[in-house]
Amino acid sequence: MVLFLLANASLHASEIDSLYNVFLASKGELAINVANEIAVMTGDTVCFTEDISVEQMNEAVLKKLIFWHFDRSEMTEVINYAKIAIDSYEKRGDLFDAAGCYNLLGVAYQRLGQMNEAIESYNQCNAAMTLLNEQEPNPFYEKNIRYTTNNMANIYSSMGENDKAEEMFVRCIDMVGEPQEDGDYLDLATYLHNLADVYLTQAEGMEGEPRKEKVEKAVSLMEQAYDYSVNHGDRPGKVIQRKIVLSRAYFANGQADNAVSLLNEALQMAKDEEESFREAEIEILFGKFAFKQEKYKESEAHYQKAMALAKENGYDECLRQSYLGAYEASRMFDPSKALDYLEQSVAYKDSIFNEKQQALIRDYQVKYDMAQMEHELDIQQRNNKLKAREILALILLSGLLVAIVFILVRLVRARKKQSEILERLNQTQQRILSVASHDVKTSVLAQNMVLKMVNEHYENLDHEELKEKLSMLKKGSDELKDKLYNILHWISGEMGKDAVPSEEFNLSDFIGKGIGLHSEELKYKKLSVENDIPKSCVCFDKKNVVDIVFQNLFSNAIKFTPQGGTIKVSSIDDGDRVWVEVADTGIGISQERLQQLTHDTVTPSQGTQGERGSGIGLFVSRQLMVKNGGQLIIESAEGQGTTIRFNVKKAKI
Repeated sequence: MVLFLLANASLHASEIDSLYNVFLASKGELAINVANEIAVMTGDTVCFTEDISVEQMNEAVLKKLIFWHFDRSEMTEVINYAKIAIDSYEKRGDLFDAAGCYNLLGVAYQRLGQMNEAIESYNQCNAAMTLLNEQEPNPFYEKNIRYTTNNMANIYSSMGENDKAEEMFVRCIDMVGEPQEDGDYLDLATYLHNLADVYLTQAEGMEGEPRKEKVEKAVSLMEQAYDYSVNHGDRPGKVIQRKIVLSRAYFANGQADNAVSLLNEALQMAKDEEESFREAEIEILFGKFAFKQEKYKESEAHYQKAMALAKENGYDECLRQSYLGAYEASRMFDPSKALDYLEQSVAYKDSIFNEKQQALIRDYQVKYDMAQMEHELDIQQRNNKLKAREILALILLSGLLVAIVFILVRLVRARKKQSEILERLNQTQQRILSVASHDVKTSVLAQNMVLKMVNEHYENLDHEELKEKLSMLKKGSDELKDKLYNILHWISGEMGKDAVPSEEFNLSDFIGKGIGLHSEELKYKKLSVENDIPKSCVCFDKKNVVDIVFQNLFSNAIKFTPQGGTIKVSSIDDGDRVWVEVADTGIGISQERLQQLTHDTVTPSQGTQGERGSGIGLFVSRQLMVKNGGQLIIESAEGQGTTIRFNVKKAKI
């Protein structure tokens, strides 16, 4: 059986989606081959034979594609494939798989913020499960209904429909009944937690006895939820969340000491678990507590800690809340600092001229200068009230002018800096697109010419000539794929779509697999490879970034090393990071080109056997390392080989 593509751990979604379209248009053995290729690309093994019907094969392929896209958080694709799968399942009356697809569809819509569609999908999931249970009782029926009901309740809560959310969370709690196993206790803890959160939200708009009743209910529910989580083996992240909401409930109930003590426990636990988002969330809550207790400087200090965490990790909403919280706290004791926080908040949102924010600035400036006016008025009142008013009016006007000039100067400087960065980025982008379009056009034209030649002279070509032409086409296709692959990853990074979680992996095994992908090229050029990375080296980083960078560097080493040469891959321990070093005995890089590469200039070059290099790979690798908080260093001299190293985060032992 012949497979059309080589599986790659960092495939772009469009490649596999295009392959599915090929599958739909194929028949017989060709369809089986394409289906198996999709299976391999989604991390499975070859599993389709001629014994499987086309309909069964299509449903199996759809299921693989749905879960593959779901794991990559590509929810739009999940929705598209789930709808196709649901149509197929419903046509043949498969309620079980249809219910599962409706559930995934609901989750996908929920993550995209399409809440009404999510609720509709969850309701359809429940309807399918209910019908299935009526046909044959299912022991997991009630648990599945609870799951979708809880999700819908969370949606209603996020939409501000707290009465509906309360009703559905209560229904989930009633369905659990008397818990029997750890899983039941943990489910119940989740529902109690969510209901308590709703009560606290409702209490914010109440006063007197109604508010007291809601808060006391929230405290009681959260104490139960916390107890269940701690005593029945809940995940640390969940326990932290329970502590946070319980501390809110305690504080709302007037138990400030208990709230602060519990929140300190949550903060320490978040640090131990390296949950930086929860750390920021807790510092913001500390800031709110301190503010309500009129400890304004303490409140500002907590917001500053949250600010630092949010800036370091890119938590936009936390940063916004921190700026506004620090503004509210500092304006109670330092008006000048408060104004600075407000300006930072406005600048961060990139809406300094927003009418509402300008009104806040003007309002605060007037209040600040009026305080000075009143002070001056008291001093001058004994002598001449009229003169005092004139002086204070001048002070007010001067203060406003200074504030306006100060803001304008800062804006001009910021805009100028942004313009310079934008101009540099535009030049780089134009260079990349110019090189890429030329290379892509050249590759496509070359392949077109070979295809035309084969088409016109097919009858006259012997086996060796035909094999040579096909080899040329494959080589050209591989080069074109690599160029497009690098361009797509660069574009994804520029559009902010490269956010993937870090994970633990063995660096030696990972690099070994990467080297294995190039076995044919290494064999063809008779190159020897040494992988000297210790087997004990374990890293914790973004695998797709490490893979892209290493593949680009290793491909370049092969391209620019003559036949019989050596490529050595080694590592250097450097504290909490490890340097991965790719060294070759190739033709090296001139000082002029090395200078261009250091400044991210995209410059094409030729390999030792005429392989064309666009220079985009190194540019993309450097950009990815910078975005990932790492470094990429190039050392080379013409005729003396090249050594390129990049660093990766080590796993904490």
